[in-house]
Amino acid sequence: MKPVARSILFGQLFLYGGLLACVLLKPAGLAANDGISYYGIFRETFLPYAVGLLGTAYFAVRAVGQLPESERPLRTALKIYTPLIVGIVITPYAAGQWMDYLHTACGSALFSLQLILSGYLIWRLKYAWWATALSLVELAAGILSLIYLNPTHGFLFQTQTIFQLAFGALLILSPPRLHAD
Repeated sequence: MKPVARSILFGQLFLYGGLLACVLLKPAGLAANDGISYYGIFRETFLPYAVGLLGTAYFAVRAVGQLPESERPLRTALKIYTPLIVGIVITPYAAGQWMDYLHTACGSALFSLQLILSGYLIWRLKYAWWATALSLVELAAGILSLIYLNPTHGFLFQTQTIFQLAFGALLILSPPRLHAD
């Protein structure tokens, strides 16, 4: 496994390890329909939530340093990705209307960036079936996440998690294949 793919994998392990700890500490988040960010507003889950997300951001920064200069769009996207994740962590949506706006802006920008980056990777990988399939799963989960943003009951956490799983898999699998030609 290439170092950049390994860094992304470690970031994903941090994310899902943190989320698993959060779910074990407060399983009500699975039904709260407040998404992954639900765990950022409670004292007992904030630490695993923050470590999970910030671990992902840290390993994205490491991946940037491991990518060749020729991968400028991917490097740039990961450089933008990192402060958006930090922004999500430091703006708990329950801390007032402005924090909610900032949190939503960071989250929306992050999801949009991930979709744009996925489209770029599909193109760079010459429309490989697996990259296209992962991106379609990501897109479907993103649309469902958008649908579940407002209802009281829904599956926002689950759809956001599926979105992140598909995106993470695409990021892990792509670097070794970008220069396979």
